Amino acid sequence: MARRRYKTADADPQAGKSALEAHKKRHEKAWSDRDLWQKFYDDAYEFAIPYRRPSSRIGKAAETIERVFDGTAIESSFRAAGQLHADLFPPDFFKLGAGAISKISLSQDQLDKLNAELEAITTIVSAFFQTGEFDLASSEMCIDLLVGTGSLFPVEGDARTPVRFVCIPFDELAIEVDAYGKVVAIFWKSRLSRRAIKAAFKDGKFPAKFEDHLREKPDEEIEILQDFILDQDTGHWTFCVWLCDSESFVKEDEYKTQPLAVPRYHRVPGEPYGRGPILLALPTIKTLNKAVELTLKAAAIQMLGIWGYRPGAFNPDTVRLGPGEMWPMQSTGGVLGPDVSRLDASAGKVDLGNIITQELRLQVQSMLGDDKLPADGATPRSATEIMERMKRIQKNYMGAWARIVNEVIPVIVMRVMEILARRQIKGVPSIDIDALLVKIDVMSPITQAIKASAHQRIIEFIELVIAIKGQPMAAELIVKVDDALRKIGEDQLPRSLLTTKDEQKALEQKMQEAAIAVAAAQAQAGNKKAA
Repeated sequence: MARRRYKTADADPQAGKSALEAHKKRHEKAWSDRDLWQKFYDDAYEFAIPYRRPSSRIGKAAETIERVFDGTAIESSFRAAGQLHADLFPPDFFKLGAGAISKISLSQDQLDKLNAELEAITTIVSAFFQTGEFDLASSEMCIDLLVGTGSLFPVEGDARTPVRFVCIPFDELAIEVDAYGKVVAIFWKSRLSRRAIKAAFKDGKFPAKFEDHLREKPDEEIEILQDFILDQDTGHWTFCVWLCDSESFVKEDEYKTQPLAVPRYHRVPGEPYGRGPILLALPTIKTLNKAVELTLKAAAIQMLGIWGYRPGAFNPDTVRLGPGEMWPMQSTGGVLGPDVSRLDASAGKVDLGNIITQELRLQVQSMLGDDKLPADGATPRSATEIMERMKRIQKNYMGAWARIVNEVIPVIVMRVMEILARRQIKGVPSIDIDALLVKIDVMSPITQAIKASAHQRIIEFIELVIAIKGQPMAAELIVKVDDALRKIGEDQLPRSLLTTKDEQKALEQKMQEAAIAVAAAQAQAGNKKAA
């Protein structure tokens, strides 16, 4: 593929202004807009998924749970991420099929041939998703997606592993969207050693200072910036790599498809980033954490007590409220009291901690979609209550489902197909997927459930016709039953498991011949018996 240099509207070659200088302004604007929301992201990661943050942001081996006193949000986040992963990426989670224009313009024989070819391509492409690396990267993406925005990056590998999968931490990403909310630029900021940078971009044009430091300090980590920019005229993406002290791009490349998926959960108009269940539940999570913290402090005071001693002058501005604290007092009891006396801090205590925290835990679990069954020994909930809770979560989930699916699966499938075509993998041609000629059908459980609800209307109408007419064969007079069942089967099953129309006619002919033979045998047996 011919490579094209990245051009920006601000670049002015006559004035000596390079494309990189103009690009830096766009890069800085995207990151400055993202930093406005960093406080909310910091709290979401700290209280719900504390070990998900990269070392480039918080440092290596940093302690991230000093302020966490309750693990409900952490547990529920991983349960919800696991459920989201199971719903998005079951085995054979996609298939290629003929688009709307192909179905109209091609004959049935041509359409069957096209679908057979696309199914063969699907089988080959699917094999590259059946790796532990894809499962790991997609699982990490689902965790970040619960905050609001995730990423999944199919990377071109080597001859042994043509496709690799990486989940870029959300802390290292900034994005830019157009007027319709579509992602048009992705900015990736990370830290790597000079040795790793040189190995990743062996043919890159590095500054002379980088080459000098590479020889002196090859393992020192520096910031590297890798950006992906959409050319809205051609629909292609430009990949550009640069360093902070670069005067020109280290490397540029061009891709026909979007290089990485950046799915977003719920999105507020005017905001480029998503808002996930963790961000929506953050006030309740922080309230629960503070309630548990105060409960633990109260329990510690009850265990170790607060002690008063005399002589002394009590000063409320200097004494500390904590377990085992010593308070100076003028009197500790009658006739000034003993020299040291324990103060009864629990007198008149009303224990509301467990009541409050239990209700808050249920709210957090509900908002994160963690509607697991009660533990053994707990008060059992009725089947009706459990079903209603599941229906509520499913409806809330489906509100963001279309966005998540469209921003993940078509992107990574098309990207993997481009990688395989570039590496000339046998059986994977370079084809355009536009939903008109060739489309991607998502086979995830929730998508299948949505299709099943549409199929239900067909089935209910056929049942209605049979109920009114009173004869099963009467439905054939109004509905093309075979075509309706074939349509349902094409949406639910791989095409290889369905018979073609020619195979169906041949089977019908055999069934008719078998029925005629049985009838003739019965008639012959009846004639012999009569004789």
